[in-house]
Amino acid sequence: MVGLQEGTYAHMIKISVEDFYGYAQVHGKGFSEDKTLTNSLEYNQKIVDYIKSNDNVKQIQPRIESFALSAFADKSKGIAIIGINPELEFEKPMIKKRLVAGNLKDINNGGIVVTEKLAEYLGAKIGDSLALIGQGYQGISAVGLYRIVALISMPNPMLNSGLAYLEIENAQELFSLHGRVTGLSLSFNDNSLFKETTNELRANLPADYEIFHWEEEMPEMKQFVESDRAGGQIFLVILYIIIGFGIFGTALMMIAERIKEFGIMIALGMQKIKVVVLVGFEMLYITSLGIIASIVFSIPIMYYLKVNPITFTGDMAKTYETYGFDPIMPAAFQLDYFITQPVVVIIITLIAIIYPHWEISKLNIIKAIRK
Repeated sequence: MVGLQEGTYAHMIKISVEDFYGYAQVHGKGFSEDKTLTNSLEYNQKIVDYIKSNDNVKQIQPRIESFALSAFADKSKGIAIIGINPELEFEKPMIKKRLVAGNLKDINNGGIVVTEKLAEYLGAKIGDSLALIGQGYQGISAVGLYRIVALISMPNPMLNSGLAYLEIENAQELFSLHGRVTGLSLSFNDNSLFKETTNELRANLPADYEIFHWEEEMPEMKQFVESDRAGGQIFLVILYIIIGFGIFGTALMMIAERIKEFGIMIALGMQKIKVVVLVGFEMLYITSLGIIASIVFSIPIMYYLKVNPITFTGDMAKTYETYGFDPIMPAAFQLDYFITQPVVVIIITLIAIIYPHWEISKLNIIKAIRK
């Protein structure tokens, strides 16, 4: 259960953070509060060298994020425009999987990549020219005509119905952002250190720039994961209570059925403490057999669910897509899950056999032998 839960969180974060937003982003001062092209930043070697000076920074992906009115034939629609470096963005496996038709590499030849639902709404197909009309840097008009070279599918319905990618130089030309971008998306060698790395970069960041990690920019996702994980922990506690009563009942029955045996053993000279220790080892032995069997049984299942995630259909799939996630539930295959749970079960066993051991320690030998 924990593996499926954590695997789902990891997949959600990978889609939203690693494959789209980045573990941290550098912006021009004030962009986080007012996401306009006026607050774009100057993309120069100085800021690149500063960011790369941190050993944990793996990759810097410049981006331009804005909006424009798209038009084809007699239909038009407001869409989000993202200017990217195709060699960095489109090499991600998750993006490649979302390709519906066309060739992503053709974006380098002045093309545009649009989402399938947008193309469906406009009635456009690969090879058609899409017109973009918007506002560029410092109020300059932004007008361009681009050939559709590929269609992609996004899990988020809102994005899937209104998103387009341009090669970053074409986006700079469209929005008159020569030498400027709206943000730098960062990926790290050790993504688990995203907070520490962000704080290190923030400490001496030039005054015209600001940096935020994904939890600061996407607090709703962090809150969703934390609240859902808390619900999972409550469910685990309930399972542990059930397990505890199961072990307690087993120990109690085992002792109740062997009272006469224990009475005879003690009457023949065996110390009660040794009987208590013997029963304790028996219970731990039985518990260990159960743990080993569960690990041997669950490892191949967990690995299979990691490689072949559970896929939802129907209303459940629509619910996932509403939140912008793929309708799948992969398992996180991490060995620490196979260590933590057995330790907890052993602790529960030790607690559950306290009362039966106490019963043995105050055993009346005469009554026990007569049973």
